[in-house]
Amino acid sequence: MRLAALAVLVATLAVGTAQAQQRETISFESRQKGQPVQVTAEIYWPAAAGPVPALVIHHGSSGVTDGREGRFAREIVAMGVAAVVIDSFKPRGVSSTVQDQSAVTGQDFNLDALMVLKALGANGRINRARIGITGFSKGGTSALMAAHEAQVVAAGIPAGLRYALHVPFYPSCSAQYYRPQSTGAPIYMLLGGADTYVGFEPCQTYGEAMRAAGARVEVTVFPNAMHGFDGGRAYFDPKGENYAKCVFQQQADRSWIERASGVMTIGTDGRPIQGALAKALAVCRTLGTSGGPNDAAARQSMEDLKGYVRRHLQGG
Repeated sequence: MRLAALAVLVATLAVGTAQAQQRETISFESRQKGQPVQVTAEIYWPAAAGPVPALVIHHGSSGVTDGREGRFAREIVAMGVAAVVIDSFKPRGVSSTVQDQSAVTGQDFNLDALMVLKALGANGRINRARIGITGFSKGGTSALMAAHEAQVVAAGIPAGLRYALHVPFYPSCSAQYYRPQSTGAPIYMLLGGADTYVGFEPCQTYGEAMRAAGARVEVTVFPNAMHGFDGGRAYFDPKGENYAKCVFQQQADRSWIERASGVMTIGTDGRPIQGALAKALAVCRTLGTSGGPNDAAARQSMEDLKGYVRRHLQGG
């Protein structure tokens, strides 16, 4: 009986150790308003041996939650793919950017998605040729922007290391490059037809521009689905910053003009024009953000994501 009890204890400890080894926290250098910062990410490892595919999961303006990022990570790990959940807020001392998106700027947030790719590319347990990225809202935007070759090069990502898949959930397409050059990896945008937080028309329009420039882009719009259609509850924040009407488009001369106001915010020399951004935002930015779940869209988008992962990261 003592031997049996000892065997059970050893087995229990072994299981506990194995489970503990299935999660690993990594850190990588990024930027916070011009200063270096160490950002963290949690890797959820599958049981599979050898270099495995990986899917980066980037949170939205409310931060990492178990109900969304954790749930998606568990679904992905069950497929035999490592899930990498970035936390872009906690290392910067931020809990939310809903009411102040400048707390973590889009540029810094987008950089996190590229610097984690660099870190994962050097990890021997990960197949560096089969790393994808998905994200929600602010994280959906970073998943989309990581498909732009200019952004990847500017971040110092070495040649031969690129995301193999981009799946942005309801991203903002407020920044639109002129004849945008993608890395060539497939992009699947999943949008809500009733999204009043970021809208869906800007991403449809930009998707067409990206396709015209040679990108592999597919756009799915779920009818009657609001922003955060994969979430667990409806929400409304009257003080939330809303940029749904703000679309900054790069011109042929390399300047940038905000579409609704017609204000040029960046000149042909690539430098911001003093006071122009505030003038443009006074026209296009509003207050009030809302969203909520849509069961049909939530189920279908999860199945769609898994299908993209099987096709492009697992080769199935």
